[in-house]
Amino acid sequence: MLPASDQFDGQFIISAQAKPPFAGWRQLRIGPLFVNLSPTTKSIQVQDAAGKQIGILIGTPIDLEQRRLVFQRHVVDTVVDETMDIDAFVESTIYRLTGSFVFILCTEKFHRIYLDANGTLSVVYDAEAQVAGATAAVLLDPAEYRRRFRTRLYKAVDVPNAGWFTGDLTAHVGIHRLICNHYLDLDRWIAKRHWPAAAIEPALDPTATCARLFSRVTDTIEILSRTGQVSVGLTAGHDSRLLLACCRNLLDNVSFVTVNAPGADVDVGCATRLARRFGLAHTVLPYREATAEEANLWQVRTGHCVGGNNVKMHPSVRPLEGKYFIGGLGGEVGRGFLWLNAEDGTGLDTRGIVSRLKLPPESEIIEAVETWLGALPPFGTLLKLDLAYLELRMSSWGFCDSYVKPRQAEIHPMISRANYTDMLSLPPQMRRNGDVYFARIAETWREISQIPINRYGDFRDLLRPAVTAIKNPARAYRKAKQLAGY
Repeated sequence: MLPASDQFDGQFIISAQAKPPFAGWRQLRIGPLFVNLSPTTKSIQVQDAAGKQIGILIGTPIDLEQRRLVFQRHVVDTVVDETMDIDAFVESTIYRLTGSFVFILCTEKFHRIYLDANGTLSVVYDAEAQVAGATAAVLLDPAEYRRRFRTRLYKAVDVPNAGWFTGDLTAHVGIHRLICNHYLDLDRWIAKRHWPAAAIEPALDPTATCARLFSRVTDTIEILSRTGQVSVGLTAGHDSRLLLACCRNLLDNVSFVTVNAPGADVDVGCATRLARRFGLAHTVLPYREATAEEANLWQVRTGHCVGGNNVKMHPSVRPLEGKYFIGGLGGEVGRGFLWLNAEDGTGLDTRGIVSRLKLPPESEIIEAVETWLGALPPFGTLLKLDLAYLELRMSSWGFCDSYVKPRQAEIHPMISRANYTDMLSLPPQMRRNGDVYFARIAETWREISQIPINRYGDFRDLLRPAVTAIKNPARAYRKAKQLAGY
């Protein structure tokens, strides 16, 4: 077993009472709060316009207005007044940042934890013990970790085969996940929604909206590219093509990477074709399967909350350690991922959401989703489904593995408050078509738009559905039921 300083590399603990730090960790005191940080966990002091510390940022925040990575200090342009609307303050000063971060707010009156726009750095908490941290494993000693483990639910959701714990559920009794768009009140130790406060206003000019989104993604990659240590994921997918378009004028400063994983033939073939045609600095990483020890460490670093192929293949991306990896997660929000055949007037209930998430109707899952749905403002069905995707899937499935590769900074530049607001503002029909960004890709770099997305571009495309059904008949059956509206 690795020592805590390595096993929990990149992690942190936030508590109301001082907890002895692990060997090699450092402890910060922020007002009444204690924050223990691993040696590699980046922390940034946040000050108001009067120079008073109002909290810290953990992670890799990026300031697009000042066109820089945020190091050591982030100064906001407002003096904190304890009578002010603190949520509006946080929205205007913290959520203008992109990147990947956790914000710990600490003023005389407010003590809270905020996640970035999609919770790309995971936070879990034990309300009874009044402690929060990166994972359950960093909060619980080994005996307590085993004692509290939800063995039955772990098996029911089939975590080893890509299942996950949705909503505020985790693999441990009494340990709750903080999901995005909610802050954790560190005085009462309860989570509360802070965004969106109202329905998203429809875009008046969808073309200009997409242009803004592309500009922010480009700026984020450009800022990171100045470090000379940026690898961009290149696959056959929609969002990968968007990233490539945004990199058109940055090709001398970024490289591209594709993992030659089992079943990734289309991705490898398409990425290789793009790289050869447009002279991209591209590497196909050989597949390397995790050892039993590596797989176990991966699970511990996720709190045993998610499984699937990433457990097996994660050593394949070890050559990216020390670099910024640019990924395309978040772009699917613009395509109404959970909509299927729904309209704004479609009825929506707990079991329907659980079915769309492809989770089993276990009582704990039903209760967690029902609690989430009951607390939602009276939004339309499509926005509720968008929030379900962001919070019940992406925040809890997509990013509970935030700390499994602690020496690789993973940034998804489509994830930001401004980008998500723009995505959610686009006309429903435009989003439902699935090619919401395609016109902008073609305008930015027409030649790359002419290479098929998610296809070989030859006879093999005709065979793929049959091959998929043979390899995974259960998945094909579920997909068919979803498309049919069952």
